[in-house]
Amino acid sequence: MSVSTRFIVKVCGGLLVFSLVCGCDLIGKSSAASTLTREERLRVAADAYFNNQCEKQWALLWPMAREGDGEALSELAFELGGRLEIPASDSDMNVDPGDKSFANVLVMTIYGATASKHPDKRNLHYIFDPARWRKGDVMVVTIRSGQISYSAIKAPPPVSMTELENCLSQANSSASGDRCVAQAIKLGLIPSFSEYSKAIDAVATSYRPNHCVSRPW
Repeated sequence: MSVSTRFIVKVCGGLLVFSLVCGCDLIGKSSAASTLTREERLRVAADAYFNNQCEKQWALLWPMAREGDGEALSELAFELGGRLEIPASDSDMNVDPGDKSFANVLVMTIYGATASKHPDKRNLHYIFDPARWRKGDVMVVTIRSGQISYSAIKAPPPVSMTELENCLSQANSSASGDRCVAQAIKLGLIPSFSEYSKAIDAVATSYRPNHCVSRPW
């Protein structure tokens, strides 16, 4: 039985992408996946998530997100609201997983919406749902001694949240995005991105989410 040339090319191409992706490390250094195009990384990362391969997804998206790619940040934020697990240090194991997940979704969504590369605003409606901020205290990411930590703060007044949402929705330049970020930092909602990315890198070397977690919420 003969095998079509098109089939052989398709199989070989798939094996090549698989071999490149399997060369990913978790913080993006010396990764063979860097030979993939940006679009290929996004596509393969999405496939990995739907195939319950969250370690692979993180390895593909975080290096892009760390460099300020808004779409990668937004994609991670979207999946953290689902089944992707954030890298965690021993010091924050006592934090409720749902609160911890949302705290990181908040950081990545705000920086994703104001990114200079491929800004992505699709998660703004999720984090600015008014019902989410009427519960009193809210958990946010803080950086202590270079490590990811979490603190409960009083939810900002509704008017402040509306102003921030409008700022993020309308930001269309680096300057306007920076103003939104400064506003969010002043409200105590997010740390600086440089501190955040370094702290994530500090724990990502031991991050092994071989499978996507099942969420009880």
